[in-house]
Amino acid sequence: MIARIFERHRHPLFARRAAARPGCCSLNRRAPHLHLLDVGSSAMPLTPEQILNLDLSYPGISFGYESWALDSYLKVLEEQIDHARAQYRLRAERQLSLDRKGLEHHEYGSRLSEIDEAADSQIPRFFRIGAVVSVWGLFESSLTDFALYVGQREKVGLSFKDVRADSFRVQIEKYFEKVVRISIPWSVDERERLGRLHELRNFLAHRNGRLMDLPPESEKRIKDLVSRMSGIVIEGSTIAVSPEYVTDAAKLVFDCVGRFNQQLADKYVQPIPSAGTY
Repeated sequence: MIARIFERHRHPLFARRAAARPGCCSLNRRAPHLHLLDVGSSAMPLTPEQILNLDLSYPGISFGYESWALDSYLKVLEEQIDHARAQYRLRAERQLSLDRKGLEHHEYGSRLSEIDEAADSQIPRFFRIGAVVSVWGLFESSLTDFALYVGQREKVGLSFKDVRADSFRVQIEKYFEKVVRISIPWSVDERERLGRLHELRNFLAHRNGRLMDLPPESEKRIKDLVSRMSGIVIEGSTIAVSPEYVTDAAKLVFDCVGRFNQQLADKYVQPIPSAGTY
């Protein structure tokens, strides 16, 4: 039975790592953003009973899969953008060729300009906006799961959702560092960059990056935000995201969540006497 269980779960979760401390679980440091759990070591591997008693509800395991999936998506993002641009231009120009006889010269030129605008600006902008939203989504969902898990393990009566704060990042920081007394291994610069990413994400998600019809104070705040972010520009009345910013934002989230994931795993994800004891 045990042999069949191991065979069914032949998976990175149960991979050994020679550098691991004897008899503990650790996250994969070879790929900092993946953080799949490695179990055991060559010096003192875990017993089948210990492996079966691991706390598999630890959310860092799902972070490993989700970060891998997001990383894979981002690696092909620019290729997908190029493909979408080429396909759109091919179809649009083919249709324009069919319609050309019925168009005035200025109408034909206007249609060509619209095709160029869509292919060169709008398609890349929509793809990259979606990527930024997904990057922040990984951060928020992972930290939410961590907070719920730690609250259960520490038997804290106050949920992180009950903590009042101006932003999600500050709410998480208050909960971990003030309520459950666990330090978060992020620098001041990283916290500020996460805050700017969150604000940008909200504007992209709720306004699609468009500044039209914004109240003057809101427009000023967004322009000030953009001025402090490398790789983000305002083109006309819309925000454009560069591929470099998408890469930097993803690295920031992978690194910050990954280090905190490692810290929590070192603290909590140990072989336990029996499942469900907390």
